[in-house]
Amino acid sequence: MIRFDAFLAALLIVLAAASALGVIASQHETRKLHNAFEHEQNRARSLDVEWGRLQIEQSSLADHRRVEEIAREKLDMSPPRPGQIVALEDRS
Repeated sequence: MIRFDAFLAALLIVLAAASALGVIASQHETRKLHNAFEHEQNRARSLDVEWGRLQIEQSSLADHRRVEEIAREKLDMSPPRPGQIVALEDRS
């Protein structure tokens, strides 16, 4: 009977140690995943900020006054004179 009690005690100790190691591994994996999640959240926030900046930049680059100024100064363009405009009718 003493051998069975010693075997049972040893088995319970081994099972408790295995359970403790499982808890430690699970906690480590949880912390690792949490850190990766926080990293991705920070990345998403910085991408949102960059997206907003790019939208503002796009709207300023596409401003009609800016486009007209570049057309006049760099491309030497000017609006057509009234005699140069031809209107076509759609005959579909």
